[in-house]
Amino acid sequence: MQSLYDRSVLLGIPVDNLNMDGTINRIMSMVDQYRHDRRNRLVATANVDFIINSHSRKKRQQSAELLDTLRSADLVTADGMPLVWLSRLLGRPLPERITGADLVPALAEQASLIGKSVYFFGGNKGSAKQTAKLLSERHPELKVAGYSAPMIDMDDNLENMIEIARINITNPDILFIALGNPKQELWFKRYSKYLKVPVSMGIGGTFEFISGQTSRAPRWMQKTGFEWIYRMLQDPRRLIKRYIIGLFNFNLMVLPLIILNWLGKLFNRGTEFLTTDITPIMPGDQNYSQLFYNLTRLKSVKIKPIMDREMSQLTLDFNAIHFIHASEVYYLMNMLMIAQQMGVKLELVNLRLIPKLLLRVYRIADLLENSKNHATKTVAEA
Repeated sequence: MQSLYDRSVLLGIPVDNLNMDGTINRIMSMVDQYRHDRRNRLVATANVDFIINSHSRKKRQQSAELLDTLRSADLVTADGMPLVWLSRLLGRPLPERITGADLVPALAEQASLIGKSVYFFGGNKGSAKQTAKLLSERHPELKVAGYSAPMIDMDDNLENMIEIARINITNPDILFIALGNPKQELWFKRYSKYLKVPVSMGIGGTFEFISGQTSRAPRWMQKTGFEWIYRMLQDPRRLIKRYIIGLFNFNLMVLPLIILNWLGKLFNRGTEFLTTDITPIMPGDQNYSQLFYNLTRLKSVKIKPIMDREMSQLTLDFNAIHFIHASEVYYLMNMLMIAQQMGVKLELVNLRLIPKLLLRVYRIADLLENSKNHATKTVAEA
């Protein structure tokens, strides 16, 4: 979890505030970090489907697992203009849309320049093999570790372990996973502990785009956000329900957020708030450092000093808070996630109506309950 990075929270999912060059540099730095900590990292390219799937009421368990995976991903890009537009409306504008279809060729080019290897996993109709061939022709120095397109059954552990062994033996630096959302993200979450790959990246149907099996919309349609119409017309029987219903549900989720933000800014009194001085406990611990960094960024919140060395509970007083700015939502969300990992119970007291509603429409209110349950469980186990 990269708490020190600049992110925007879009309906419960943190999205990195990076352009294409910044994204490529971040991913390559992740590859280098693997040599020091041996931790495999996830890159997600989120779009409207990701948002809908992570908040679906029909498949609650799968949605909760997907939401947790996206929240803990090391890097999330906005693969869809609706997400970019939403970030602008909330006052935390993302610089640009970064799609898997654009990012994979760019990463392949950079990998070829610095001697990193890539593995193509998933896709259909030989698209992984064709993508590897095309990118190798464009960049002769590109090291293709391998490619495979198995019919993955998420519950078949033997089959998945065989595929993971096939990937690990080639020792790739970057693994492109083209299984579609939510399957690719859930596959990583369930099997990442067996992977020995610095960076894995979920890319959906990118292989089909690069190999030419599926044509992309003209550039002007991509930039104006109408690419979904072009794709829907290519395969209306399969995609019309997905896009129409998906966008309708997305707009239902977005509308209350936009209205509350507008009302909050309209009636916000602009009060200056104070933050209690905090001395980090066990400052050498990375989780503690991240938690306190996020606390001190919440300049609008009065924080009750921590007296218990075990730090089992932390109280944040919102008595003077009339509005939660979009610039603060990520720090609050990240703080809740870190506290949950540490078994710290966070209590937000004196929440007024607008801040309370904003926590819900930002889709991070669930973290409060999760934090309480996790802390209670941790104490009970101890």
